[in-house]
Order: sequence, then structure tokens, then C-alpha cells
Amino acid sequence: MRIVTILLAAALALPLTAHAEGTLTVSGEARVAAVPDMATISLGATGRGATATEAMNATSVAVDAVLARLAGLGIEMRDIQTTQLRVNEQSRWDNERNEDVFIGYFATNTVTVRVRDLDGIGPLLSAVLDDGANQLQDLSFGLQEPRAVEDEARRRAVADARTRAELYAGAAGVTLGPVVSLRDTAEPLVPSIVGAEPVVVMGAAEAGRDVPVAAGELEVRAEVTMVFAIAD
Repeated sequence: MRIVTILLAAALALPLTAHAEGTLTVSGEARVAAVPDMATISLGATGRGATATEAMNATSVAVDAVLARLAGLGIEMRDIQTTQLRVNEQSRWDNERNEDVFIGYFATNTVTVRVRDLDGIGPLLSAVLDDGANQLQDLSFGLQEPRAVEDEARRRAVADARTRAELYAGAAGVTLGPVVSLRDTAEPLVPSIVGAEPVVVMGAAEAGRDVPVAAGELEVRAEVTMVFAIAD
């Protein structure tokens, strides 16, 4: 017990050194608003049939018409991708037989489309609904060239971190030294998502009106962690 007491007393007598006294670690963040210039939307058709082929054919007719319409509206093939193609058996519970009874097949065919002209997204949605699409989902907005906005947010985040470091150093009565390390800690830009669940769309399209869509703004966020040396 005496040895432990002596060692503890010696440790408490040592001055603060190395990592704790030599650096100052701060975080900085910034948010930059940007007007989106691109939209991404998944759309498609569902169908039912007595056989898997019949169910899929029911969706294929609508999706073929949708693809033709998209091409006619100037959407390039590089901006169209099939993202879901599925056929499932369907059944219902029969109380008399106390078991599931097969009633047919249900098919889904979904394509994801990038729309680079936001002024045309309302007419586009109305047109594909007229052509037989009965599902719209995952409408999101983004930037075709996000790098400039992201870099501006990063610059502001670094400036914010430096301002904080200078404030803390001044309050502590020490002189701020050079940057020892800098780490980007923000997550990648994720566009705002409108309606993540599938929606069967009616109303405006059935009335012959364009589907109303509001793009709003995107917020690009940057965050950095900086370590500064303490000069004295």
C-alpha cells in the first residue's frame, strides 16, 4: 500500500505535458444553400395476372409507353435505368379452408429517371401517368455539378474552425500556432427526398393538369476538425 501511495503522489506532482499542452482541437461547420437543377424520380407500373407472364406483360405495355414518352421529351437513355423488376405470387386467406389460397401474380416494373430540366418535370409526370404509369416514388432534387457548392461549404467550415481556434486561444492567453492536422468529418451531400414511399398518383393528372412540383433549396453542409499547435 505504501508503494502505491508513493507512485500516485509522484504522478500528481508531474506537470501537464505533450498532447494536452501542445495543441488545440476545434471543429468548424458551414451550410450553403443552393437551388437544385436536377430531379431524380422512380416511376413505373404494376399489374396482375393469372400467370407470372400475364402479370409482367400488363406492366410491360405501360412501361414501354412510358419509355417512348421519355425519349420523346428529350430524356437521354443514360438518364433512364430499370431499378426494380419483380413478380410475386398473391394469395388470400380462406377462412373456410383455414389456409392461404393462390389467386394470381403481382408484377412491378420500375425505372429511375434523371430530369435535368426542372421546368419540364410537371408536364413529364402528367404525360407518363397518361401513358399508364401508376406509381411514382422517391422524388428527390440534386445538383448536376455539386463540387463548387461543396467546396464553398468546406472553405467556410475551415474559416469557422480557425475563428473558433483564435477565440479560444485568445481567451486562454496563448498564441495560436500552425495547423497540425485537418480532417473533413461531414457526410456526403444527400439530396432532400420527397415521398419515400410509393404513391399511386391521381387528381391533377386525371384532370388534365400538370402535376405541381416545388424544388425548393438544397442545403450543402461541411464540417471539419482542425488541430492547431500552441506557439507558447
